[in-house]
Amino acid sequence: MASFAKLCCGKSTSNRKDKGKKTVRWRIFSLKELHSATNNFNYDNKLGEGGFGSVYWGQLWDGSQIAVKRLKVWSTKADMEFSVEVEILGRVRHKNLLSLRGYCAEGQERLIVYDYMPNLSLLSHLHGQHSAEYLLDWERRMNIIIGSAEGIA
Repeated sequence: MASFAKLCCGKSTSNRKDKGKKTVRWRIFSLKELHSATNNFNYDNKLGEGGFGSVYWGQLWDGSQIAVKRLKVWSTKADMEFSVEVEILGRVRHKNLLSLRGYCAEGQERLIVYDYMPNLSLLSHLHGQHSAEYLLDWERRMNIIIGSAEGIA
């Protein structure tokens, strides 16, 4: 947890500039706030599940919609991976990539909060149940790849 605090919590959660670096636009959420936003991580709000955890739809008090990734397992290694993921995602800003809204690290709970993406994920468009509805030709796929690479460069 100390490494997490050093990587993530040492930064201001309000907007700030760091010697010419991008503005930090994420914040720390309380577990209570995320329970409220997701209706206690209700199954009806579940958007999907992966190897590291489940993702839930939520709505904050101001009406903004969020996606909350609730990580499954807590360990020292998982905590370090969580802190690295938050650190990296906090720096990335691009129109083709999800924006980090913040995180929550209370007790053994580790949650990452993103802007909600109503059009589903790129994976679902390419290979998921909605792939037939959203046909992406090769030119569009290349534009997405280039845009994503620019976002993480």
